[in-house]
Amino acid sequence: MKKEFGFIRFDNIDEFEIWLNKEKVTRKINRLQVHHMDLPNYNTWKTTDKRIYGENRELGRTKSLDDYCKNKWNYPDGKNHYIAQHFNIFPNGKITTGRSLNSKPIGITGWNDNAICVEIYGDFDNKKDNMTDKQRKSVIAVYGLLCRKFKLTPNVNTIRPHCWFSASGTYLGDYFPNKSAKSCPGTNFMNFGNTSSAFINKFYPLIKEYLSKNKNRTLSSSKNIKMVKNISNEDLNLRSSPDWNGKIVDILKPGDSLTYVSGPLSAKGGSTKMYKCKNNIYITASSKYTNIITF
Repeated sequence: MKKEFGFIRFDNIDEFEIWLNKEKVTRKINRLQVHHMDLPNYNTWKTTDKRIYGENRELGRTKSLDDYCKNKWNYPDGKNHYIAQHFNIFPNGKITTGRSLNSKPIGITGWNDNAICVEIYGDFDNKKDNMTDKQRKSVIAVYGLLCRKFKLTPNVNTIRPHCWFSASGTYLGDYFPNKSAKSCPGTNFMNFGNTSSAFINKFYPLIKEYLSKNKNRTLSSSKNIKMVKNISNEDLNLRSSPDWNGKIVDILKPGDSLTYVSGPLSAKGGSTKMYKCKNNIYITASSKYTNIITF
């Protein structure tokens, strides 16, 4: 887990579930939207995003989308974000938060009230991107956990893709190339497509299967994740080893956090100890700059 730019990246579905269980949502939720990003697509992920954001592709892209939506719609969520969607699911299976769950999305004209908008990174039209197995598993799990959180049964009334609506917001009930606003989430979404038949016979059963297999999961809101937070007013270097002369691999901005693993640990090249964080990243353990928070 990493927090940056006011967004959170979940590195696995357990982290997402713990966070979701703790969220207090005050508006009514009875609709889940299904979208693909179209652009950026998998080529963007491998080239532009990798070049610009490096190992921080998920949060870097989320911040970019937030900036884009601020310039295009300027529709704030009350938490200083403007991004249209509530969640983003990336090719490596990682998930980021978007706008506040207590703010309706900018997703499907005519179907935004009481809705949660999920954007899946990629272009899943025919002969375009083939969804990775990691992303596929996260997609199913995210919709399953949202259904459980808000007590929804996966069906045509609760989960709908963008392509079942016209540009003006008329509900079509299926994908019609000449009538639908878009092909979103793609004519080859998850290798079975975006039609009503595909969702009824393939997508909803996958979500129901996930819910059935995980009905006895014990993860609860009482389980906590420890994080190292930058409490200073400056960027802090993240190193590849507990060595003050070690390679700097990234920075942690003021107010942002990383998942804590262990420490404080003795570090080479100085008397100040370090914390070990997830993905074998090390940061200063000086109380002047960092502290441990429970998430």
